Amino acid sequence: MVGRRIVWFDELRMTDRPSAGGKCASLGELISAGIPVPIGFAVTAQAWQEVIDHAGLRNRIGDLTRAVDVGSSADLRDLQTRAVDIIHGAELPPGLEEELRAAYAELCRRAGREGVPVAVRSSAVAEDGAANSFAGQQETYLWVCGADDVVSRVRDCWASLFTPQAVAYRARLDEAHRGEASKMAVGVQEMVDAEVAGVAFTVSPKTGDPSVMAVNASWGLGEAVVSGEVTPDEFWLSKIGLTVTRRTVTHKAHRCVPSATGPGTQIVDVPAELADVQCISDELLHELGELAVRVEKHYGSAQDIEWALARDADGRHRFMLLQSRPETVNGSARETVRARTTTAGAASYLSVLRSLSAGKGGTS
Repeated sequence: MVGRRIVWFDELRMTDRPSAGGKCASLGELISAGIPVPIGFAVTAQAWQEVIDHAGLRNRIGDLTRAVDVGSSADLRDLQTRAVDIIHGAELPPGLEEELRAAYAELCRRAGREGVPVAVRSSAVAEDGAANSFAGQQETYLWVCGADDVVSRVRDCWASLFTPQAVAYRARLDEAHRGEASKMAVGVQEMVDAEVAGVAFTVSPKTGDPSVMAVNASWGLGEAVVSGEVTPDEFWLSKIGLTVTRRTVTHKAHRCVPSATGPGTQIVDVPAELADVQCISDELLHELGELAVRVEKHYGSAQDIEWALARDADGRHRFMLLQSRPETVNGSARETVRARTTTAGAASYLSVLRSLSAGKGGTS
């Protein structure tokens, strides 16, 4: 793995975190365990380091970062703008762009069609570890189509190391951890055109009870759930028999779908006949629970899992797992969620919790 700039997910294991980042390494580990994961590849941290060295970015961006006042929102936004311009204007090392384009072409070949839509996802070396939750600091781009856009979005992921939240986060770390948090891989993964998507916790996020599983689900792509743009249906399952013990079916007014006008996604209204009905059957929840338990057993620890449910051409449903990371919610975070959901209602509990664990609510 050392020295390679492109590595396919099915070649990766968790031991490859230093080169592939937490997200990509976890996806490779899931594949090794026989868990269904969309095909894809990692642009390794080695590639980013080569970009930094080849284009002389270390001093240019380093000087900007050292000069920024992390207590100033204006300073942080200005740093981000300047870093994006520098990274998009940087000359890539010889052969790297050609490797990226060839890898995307191979992904299309493996998928059996041209112009496959992909997710281009930041995979920081320091994220998704058991000790802390670093996710949510960098960016993900959905429904990216064509080699030109893939190359551009990979650059955007590198640039997202300099978002205000990422810079402020690193400023709180000591020098050794700050350097680790600056190492970036990028995942390029076939998109799942999800009918339903959501998040599953293989332990009760309210109490830490390991005999309980919590799932939320909503129509369309999971981004609307992860970002908190919709209040999803919420289900609590007993791991004994994987039966639903409690459910809250919400009014789901919107869903995230592929853009009708080009790459990217859009938020659209959910048809009236679907807005108030349970978006995933108990039978499919049981199947999802079985998958989640397999992941938990493989890792030997409670997991926070992003999943998608697609429908094949023959009408049959198919689950794909998009990410799995250690469940890192601690007692103080649970108290924060309880406080925030006192008036919002039980259905919002997992959404608020997920936003906290993803670094969007001020608690990691």
